[in-house]
Amino acid sequence: MNFCTLFDSYYMLKGISLYQSLENVTDDFHLYVMAFDRESYEKLKSFSFKHMSVELLDDFETPELIKVKPTRTKAEYCWTCGPSVIWYFMKKYNLSDITYLDSDLFFMADPKVIYDEIGNSSVAITEQGISEESAKQYGRYCVQYMYFKNDEEGCKTLAWWRDKCIEWCYQRFEDDRYGDQKYLDKFPSLSPSLCVISNPSAGIAPWNMNRYKMNGNSIELEGREYPYVFYHMHGITVDIKDSVLTMQSIHHKFSKEQVETFLLPYAELNLEVLNHFYGKKITECKAHGIHGMKSLEYTLRGYLRKNKFVQWIYFTILNKTYQGHGKKF
Repeated sequence: MNFCTLFDSYYMLKGISLYQSLENVTDDFHLYVMAFDRESYEKLKSFSFKHMSVELLDDFETPELIKVKPTRTKAEYCWTCGPSVIWYFMKKYNLSDITYLDSDLFFMADPKVIYDEIGNSSVAITEQGISEESAKQYGRYCVQYMYFKNDEEGCKTLAWWRDKCIEWCYQRFEDDRYGDQKYLDKFPSLSPSLCVISNPSAGIAPWNMNRYKMNGNSIELEGREYPYVFYHMHGITVDIKDSVLTMQSIHHKFSKEQVETFLLPYAELNLEVLNHFYGKKITECKAHGIHGMKSLEYTLRGYLRKNKFVQWIYFTILNKTYQGHGKKF
């Protein structure tokens, strides 16, 4: 299984945790990483991971990407580069297929079950599992796990998405567009053999986890059980104080069962990565979701951002300094 991802030194903890989670569930994979700064590039190279190849952003950027770079925020430029990174690895290494992974995914089982479902399809994507109202704004599909075969249909679809992201990729709602993600709504018309992955456990996330009933190592949806494949750790922060690692969701509430099933195992994996690769001496980890007033504040912000003027203020002014949930350790 050929995977690729991208991150910088601020997201490297998540990137290494992604890699380690894959190693914990399968030996049949290779992860191609685009390092977005020299610090992450040199550190990853020094670790000599068995199933990883690392490239540096400076050696990859095309004139088209460099031209638009000053017009995008840090997050927007990462999104802009995503399809180009997929194309780069697929063509440079002459891969028969490749799957893009967000760097904050946590694999809980062998993803071969997803490949089995994809079968002979040239393109595969996952649904977000959100309301119709939200899907109209943010897109029905999620840029988290995206498969492309190196054939005519796969390359044509990927090239279309790549060109669209270079043309326009901003964190705002405009002309039925939002970042790199709303473009995916066009994929069903672009790719005749498109596979929309039906397994909901491939993409459990804070925004959809309450749709499912949890049963041990699986989720239940419409009377059918699906063993966990991966969880999308979006909006998760990590802090260390007095040798204790604290992991928290800054957007969503988590039940005790959800914390113990998803957040704590991921926190334990982060602890292992920090101790082994960063030289930390962490002895304990804790995890929890958003609390009380913060939850109310986040809900209120969601309602306010439905207003067109508030959206403009948020996306064009307040969000320009946003650097994501990453942190150097």
